[in-house]
Amino acid sequence: MPRIGKPTDLSNRILRLSLGSEAANRELRWMKEAIYEARPKISSVDFDATLKSYVKRRATGTPLTYVLGTQPFGPLSIKCRPPTLIPRPETEDWVTRLGQVISSVQSGSQSPISVLDICTGTGCIPMLLSCTSRSPITALGVDISEAAVNLAKENVTEAGLSGRIQIIKGDLFDDTFVRTVLSKATSQDGFDVITSNPPYIPQEEYDRLPPSVKHYEDQLALLGDRQGSGEADGLSFYHRIAELISKENLVRDGGILAVEHGLGQSAAVQNIISNALGHRVRRLEAWKDQWEKERAVVAFL
Repeated sequence: MPRIGKPTDLSNRILRLSLGSEAANRELRWMKEAIYEARPKISSVDFDATLKSYVKRRATGTPLTYVLGTQPFGPLSIKCRPPTLIPRPETEDWVTRLGQVISSVQSGSQSPISVLDICTGTGCIPMLLSCTSRSPITALGVDISEAAVNLAKENVTEAGLSGRIQIIKGDLFDDTFVRTVLSKATSQDGFDVITSNPPYIPQEEYDRLPPSVKHYEDQLALLGDRQGSGEADGLSFYHRIAELISKENLVRDGGILAVEHGLGQSAAVQNIISNALGHRVRRLEAWKDQWEKERAVVAFL
């Protein structure tokens, strides 16, 4: 394997200064592995040039996932590029658990479980559910971002899931949203499961985010309140999702609504769902992530 490059190389030194030697060495190893995985027959000259470009991008603040181009997500390798949101481990955690719940609830059923994933981003949520649930799943992923839609389509195709997952562009706040997604549903009674990892960061918190997030990941995928809405708590998307479910046949009786939220937002999200859906909610659960932080609210309808 070609050498990393001379230790005196400026970009390598900057990387070690910004991350520390241990983290820098670990990331350099991952970069080398990513290069060889993508181009196993790469020449030494091209390898060194590619690695140096990776190190330079990382040393100047580009998130490692964007440098490498992929993010592990369960058994999947999700393609990532700016400005589409990078899948996080906490999302992987609750989606894996949801797949297990779907499998147990639908045990023995031969009919596919229909899933609507709102704000789908890279498509990671419906893809992971399709790969980990023992029940057959068909899914529709929707996102307002053209870049996210194109990337999600690539991920679905490369994972061999095109027959089970469809990705479309759509705006949750548009009056045509419900009509559009139901036209793609297998039943006009609604979907079996609705999932979403919507934007939920309040403006005040967004302003404090590090440049590695703000300068690379789409503001539309982070800010929870639309400009001009007058809201400031980051919860606009939860209000909209709950409102549509309460008024339209988006999710069938006996279905599941699962949404991710930010730290400290669990109680508010539960209240939004309870107030909007009332007696339709048979059970409401707050799920913690692997760090014991409340991360998702799951409503059984």
